[in-house]
Amino acid sequence: MIILIDLDGTLVNTAESRFKPMKDGLAATVINEIPVFPGAQDFVRELTRIGHIPLIISDSHPRYVNPIAAELFGIPALCLADKPNTIKTAQYLESLGHDVNAKDNFIVVGDTWLDIEMGRGLNFKTILTQFYVASEVEERDGIGKTWNHLKSGPTYVAASYSKVLEIISNPVSHLWAAESSFQNSNSTETFKLYSFSQNGIITFYRSMGRQDTGECDRFGIASYYTEFQRSDRSAETLQKLANAVQFYIGNLITTQPSYTWDYFTYVSDKVTTTPPDKMRNFFNLIDVPLTKLETLKWSETVDGTIRNMVNYKLRRGFISQNLKVLDNIDLNGKSLIILDDQFTTGGTAFEIVDMFRQRGVKNVLFLTLFFMVSMVSSNRDCPKCGKKMQVKIRKSDGHKFYSCTPPQYRGTGCGHAENV
Repeated sequence: MIILIDLDGTLVNTAESRFKPMKDGLAATVINEIPVFPGAQDFVRELTRIGHIPLIISDSHPRYVNPIAAELFGIPALCLADKPNTIKTAQYLESLGHDVNAKDNFIVVGDTWLDIEMGRGLNFKTILTQFYVASEVEERDGIGKTWNHLKSGPTYVAASYSKVLEIISNPVSHLWAAESSFQNSNSTETFKLYSFSQNGIITFYRSMGRQDTGECDRFGIASYYTEFQRSDRSAETLQKLANAVQFYIGNLITTQPSYTWDYFTYVSDKVTTTPPDKMRNFFNLIDVPLTKLETLKWSETVDGTIRNMVNYKLRRGFISQNLKVLDNIDLNGKSLIILDDQFTTGGTAFEIVDMFRQRGVKNVLFLTLFFMVSMVSSNRDCPKCGKKMQVKIRKSDGHKFYSCTPPQYRGTGCGHAENV
């Protein structure tokens, strides 16, 4: 496998602004001043030993990158890669004789959204590394923008080199929980969106798979999200998602006994939801060792849909006005796992958790099946107008296609479409 490794923040701990003159080629690179992450050199040597081909892909200047790559790691490097642009990386790989169409033969390892979006643009698997805590924000490399990195939609997240090696050796079992289920495997990996703890009370927001937009590696499950919303959704798809939820919650109860969960509930359906009782029917498929309760009810006069509200504030207002916790349930001091289908802006999740807090609920895990990750544009140019085309999904059947998106669908293109 070809392992494309970012340099700064992934192999060397150079996130601080004092290294910027070196990165930009404006100051000489003094090798003995470069702080290498503990284990980074052993990691690169181990990749080579077990038969992989590690390559450094960096946006920094050759005067900085090449000495580090040669003297500290002994591997080739591409400099000034212009991430997340994919063109220079693809050309570099082809110049080395690697077939970029063999998507499963590549994996991108890096610490920022630039690395992840480049990997997604190439349809390669990606690993977001979390080896350091940024002390400042650096705009060019996205250092310090933790949410942007997660929102970019990595295939995996790793906090150590040993975890990266585990992922490379067994990629399916380390997928996000829902994505792993569609590969006939089990995983407890979830997107750790937010975690809060105050006065011994905890709130977790987690998601089980990527609802990707645009290009992505083959494990992204946007098509299954689209199917989940349709009346013709298959029993097999529902069961695989149910299996993922069951395995994750079962493991949580077994491995984290310090948290006691009392009830398992879900975000209920509006009377206008299509298909009817979409979440209730799915919730009933899930077998977990907790008491299952219906706790939420929509107003019968609710008008509109939250999916058409594009920002956090509007979504919270819609939920607050139209969704209520049932009055006939004593929730004081209880701990809940709440299931919903999608996490987009967080407006729905945060408002619902606040509603339960007002009823005296203690610990909360808000768990969603899908996490809406950021758009990554296609590398395909429209043959009619020359603009970049986007990967879209037809809601009626989940079919992916390239679209030169016209203005009526929030684009600037001519409307030309092609099959993926």
